[in-house]
Amino acid sequence: MSQRQTRKLVKWGSSNTLVMSLPREWTKKNKLTSNDEVQVVENPDGTLLVIPSPEAAPEQASTATVDIQKYPNFEHLKYVIETKYLSGFDIINIISKQPFTSEKYGYISEVAHQLLGFEITSKTPNQVTLQDVMSIQQTNIILLIRVLSRNVLELMEELINALRKKDLRVIDAILQARNNINRYYLRIVRQLRKGLQQSFLLVQMGVTVQDTIDMVTYVTALNDVAGNIEAMCRAMQRYPHSEEGQLKEVAETLQRIYELLQQATRSFLFKKEQDAIEVLTVIPKIIGDKRELEVKLNKQIPTPEGLLLQIVLDAGEKIVEAMRNIAQAALRRAL
Repeated sequence: MSQRQTRKLVKWGSSNTLVMSLPREWTKKNKLTSNDEVQVVENPDGTLLVIPSPEAAPEQASTATVDIQKYPNFEHLKYVIETKYLSGFDIINIISKQPFTSEKYGYISEVAHQLLGFEITSKTPNQVTLQDVMSIQQTNIILLIRVLSRNVLELMEELINALRKKDLRVIDAILQARNNINRYYLRIVRQLRKGLQQSFLLVQMGVTVQDTIDMVTYVTALNDVAGNIEAMCRAMQRYPHSEEGQLKEVAETLQRIYELLQQATRSFLFKKEQDAIEVLTVIPKIIGDKRELEVKLNKQIPTPEGLLLQIVLDAGEKIVEAMRNIAQAALRRAL
C-alpha cells in the first residue's frame, strides 16, 4: 500500500527556489547519495513523479504461488494462473503436495504457452515455476498494440474469404491465429496494469494514465472482435451453408464491417479525429442495414440452413458494437 508523507517546502537562495527533502527510508532503499540524480516527471494531473535514477528504478520481481490441489478442475486452474499473470506477477510457482502427473505437467505447459513472455524455468515433482523472460523496459507497447491490430484485421479478412468460398479448410488456421491474438491481448493488458502499479514503468513506456485506460479499452474491444470471429468460424464448422446468393449478401455486410474496423483501428493508432467521428456516425446505419437483411433472410431460408447466417450476422453486430468503444477511445486520444 502506498505511504503518504507531508514535506515542507523551504525557500533556497536568492532566486526564491523552493526545495524539499526526500524521505530518508526511500533514499536508503534506492541507494541514493547527495551526488546522485533523480528524474522528476510532471503528470497530466499536475502531480510529480520522482524516479530514483535516469535509468529508472530497477524492476522488483514479484512472486505468486498457486496450489494446484485447490483447483482440481483444469479450466479453473487456467483462470487462476491467467489472473496472476494479468496482475503483474513476474514469477508464478505452481505447487502440489502430491507429485505432478504427466497430464498435469502437459496442461500447465499449454497454459504457459498462452502467456506471452512467460516460460517454464523450473520443474520438479512438486513445483513448476513460470517466469517472465520479456523485459518490460525493452518492450515497445505501441508495437505490440499495432501487431494485435494487424492480426485482428487479417483474421477478419480470412474469415470473409472463407465464407465467400465456403472453404472450411482454413478454419483451423483462423482459430489458431485467434489464440495467438489472445496471447498478445493478455500481454498488453498485463504490461499496462503493471505500469499502473509502478508509475515509473509508464514513464519508460512513454504513456500516461489516460493513455493506459484508452489502450486497455482498445485492445479489449479488439479481443472481443476476435472472439466473435471465432464464433463465426465454429458456426461454419457446425451448420450447413446456405445458397451462394444468400452467403454473398452476408459476406458483403461483413465486408462493410471489416472496412469500418480498418477505419476504427486507424483512428485509434494514428489519433485521427475525423475517422473516429465517421465511425461513430456510420455505426447506426450498418446495424440498421444488418437487421433489415436478417428479416429478409428469415423469410427465405429454413432452419437449420438459416442458423449459420443468423450466428454470423449476430456476431457481426457485436463486432460493430465493439467498434463503438474503439472509436470513442480514439476520439479521446485525438481531442
